Amino acid sequence: MGTEDAIQKLGEVRLIALADLVLDDMNPRLPPNQRGLHQVDLAAVLEMGFDAFAVAESIACLGFFSSEPLIAIPSNEDGKYIVVEGNRRLTVLLGLARGDMRSEFATPGRWEALAAESAITNDTRVPVVVAISRAACTSVIGYRYVSEVLQWSPLVQARYIALLVDIEQRSYQEVAKLIGIGKSTVAALYRDQAIVDQAIQMGIDAATLERAFLLLQVAMSSTKIREFVGAPLGAGTVPRTDPIPEDKADELVEVLGYLFGSGQREPIIDDSRQISQLGDVLADPVGLRALREGETLQVAKQRVTETRFGPKERLKRRLTAARNALLAEVEHMGLNWALTLGQPDDLLKK
Repeated sequence: MGTEDAIQKLGEVRLIALADLVLDDMNPRLPPNQRGLHQVDLAAVLEMGFDAFAVAESIACLGFFSSEPLIAIPSNEDGKYIVVEGNRRLTVLLGLARGDMRSEFATPGRWEALAAESAITNDTRVPVVVAISRAACTSVIGYRYVSEVLQWSPLVQARYIALLVDIEQRSYQEVAKLIGIGKSTVAALYRDQAIVDQAIQMGIDAATLERAFLLLQVAMSSTKIREFVGAPLGAGTVPRTDPIPEDKADELVEVLGYLFGSGQREPIIDDSRQISQLGDVLADPVGLRALREGETLQVAKQRVTETRFGPKERLKRRLTAARNALLAEVEHMGLNWALTLGQPDDLLKK
């Protein structure tokens, strides 16, 4: 059964006035520190972060498609419904209907111009599938945005999983069955978003972590990096508990600095394929010391390699690296005397 059929089985489709629809303050698109916001503030966050204006132009021109109903559940407030699926579209509709909403958007002027051409008001009725509870919607939303082509970003998927685990207190196995992905994937996503939230609480820039969540996922797939920061396997992550031990907090900050940069230092990783190299260096005292002294990943890797050789071989390798670096610079400058440089063995004999 496809998700469209499943949506129809959730409940009846009703036409409900915009004035009776409420944005979901538990929306998985929102980071934890933005949940529970006032409706106007929620709308401003969703408008700014999820390209709502492009949707607004379409709705203002073509209207709201009845074939794409919102999904809502009854609110504790009589006569109101919380929209659990379709919050970006609801933000657009509210922005077109309500001046107090659009005045808080990032570019209110263009919203005002669009609203002036739109017939949408607080009394406008839109199609809504009303489900009996949030839990009843889990499998539909999970399949649509985690398993199927309309996928959320990995971080939003992870936050949705965290809602199911933390708020609904479901097991990793239950979540995997509900949304149609493997248990190990569910557990790893839960762990990685928990590491992001823990790092944010420690003062790491949230926007940077959220933009580069995929890189953090790759890092946490490295056994050596997990061991360095004390991170558990996904299946070993205890729900509602910080995954990184308190005595490894400095190591977490250190690794995040290598991945994303910190203070005056740029990231030492510019390709996810370098993650395994970083793990090797962190696991070696010589390589770790080099990184902490401010060296690049390549220099740290070279020092780890050199510990396996004698003094003459180490010198030869350093001369080779220096010669290659000089040749690259000379070639870049377009000079012709590069061929006059000797080979490392010749230099050692002089």
